[in-house]
Amino acid sequence: MALFAQFKKPPLIHGQRIPGRRFTRWAALYFIGFVALPILGLTLALDLIGYLVAVKLFGASCYGLLCFF
Repeated sequence: MALFAQFKKPPLIHGQRIPGRRFTRWAALYFIGFVALPILGLTLALDLIGYLVAVKLFGASCYGLLCFF
């Protein structure tokens, strides 16, 4: 568990306490831009392909959860 020891106490450099690591707004924006949106875009594209295959190719009248209502 020595890996997590650096997160317990902020380090001291020349007697000055240095702030520890933390998540920032920029980290959240990078996560949204480079992780969340590409995953959502990929799943949206796969869902649209599934819809087109079910409706156009197989002639289904509904798709997914809409079939239950």
